[in-house]
Amino acid sequence: MPQAPAQVPTMVSDPQTDPTEHPAVMDVNQAHSDNLSKTETVCKDIADLTGAPLALLLAIVLQLCWVAVGIITHWDPFPFLFLLTCSNILQLILIFVIAVSQKRSSQHDELRAESDHDSIARLLHHQEVQEEILMRLAERTQTDVSDIKKSVQNLMQMAA
Repeated sequence: MPQAPAQVPTMVSDPQTDPTEHPAVMDVNQAHSDNLSKTETVCKDIADLTGAPLALLLAIVLQLCWVAVGIITHWDPFPFLFLLTCSNILQLILIFVIAVSQKRSSQHDELRAESDHDSIARLLHHQEVQEEILMRLAERTQTDVSDIKKSVQNLMQMAA
């Protein structure tokens, strides 16, 4: 007649937890997109476009064309005051657009970090539950797991 298994100290933080229940992982990108206002969406789109290599190329070509036309037609002669004024106004506007975009990007990073923390915590909890199940199965089948218990204890001490 097999012996009743000895009580194993539980590693599960909540003994009522069903180890087969897996909560859904939050889609951080969708949650972030859902919380953007129209203004923030426009700022993000503008910042994405101005940060593209094509935007740099377009700015260089536009300024070279402006300088060439200004020299040839004397419409905006050297030192190209109208070009400088337009550039400064555009830069002032883009500073604020990029600042809004960077703030939202920072908030997205924080949301992702919290989600990653929650997912890792769930994985670790699931691993502890699996470990406890395996130890109980080993004891029921009367398998010698003393060397494995020592390894687990060493790992737990290293983590602490």
